[in-house]
Amino acid sequence: MTRRMALGLLAMLAVGACSSQTVPTLTPLIIPTQAAPAQATPTEASTPVASAVASAGASLDPTGILIVGPDYQLQSGSRDEAVSTAFDQALQLAEQGNPNDLGYPWIDPSTGGLVVSAATAHGRALLANTAFGVPVRIRDVTHSTAELQKIQDDATRLNSLGVTDAGLIYETGPDFRDNRTWITIARFSRPLLGELARRFPPDALIVVVDPTRYPLQATTTP
Repeated sequence: MTRRMALGLLAMLAVGACSSQTVPTLTPLIIPTQAAPAQATPTEASTPVASAVASAGASLDPTGILIVGPDYQLQSGSRDEAVSTAFDQALQLAEQGNPNDLGYPWIDPSTGGLVVSAATAHGRALLANTAFGVPVRIRDVTHSTAELQKIQDDATRLNSLGVTDAGLIYETGPDFRDNRTWITIARFSRPLLGELARRFPPDALIVVVDPTRYPLQATTTP
């Protein structure tokens, strides 16, 4: 058999073999699309306020001040002695140790855990490196305890300055939950609310309207 005839025979055998086999189907390469980033959850600073507005008896006034009724749970405690001790430690650190860098701590009743507040980057670093003896969550807040304490003091002086309806103010204090200054008034007063919003950052205030504490003033100023 000549070389040419041998090559021709091999070619015929190859064609026959290919025709008797099933040609594999090519499956396109599918590259999975990258999953979209998860929606960011609200920050710890905003969550309490959002929850408060959604709850009964709480509303965000057009001035930006949070308005609540007397039944609103401003504070929270813990039956866990370790958490309570850690809260006291965090409060002392915020009020006396670093009042310009920290906000108020809070015990979250839904988890029983301690939440601590950083008003500055330095405050956050300080909290991250402080041993509280229990797990903590760090939230970023806008206002420091120093600022909120000053608002508490200044609000008690408004009556002596002749501010309209400032005599309705009979209690101020820290709102640990929302990291605000709470001001309790005997009845709702639009002039007083407007004056508070003018003098202080509205998002630093929570006004508790409680006529039961001062029934002689339980009428509403238009």
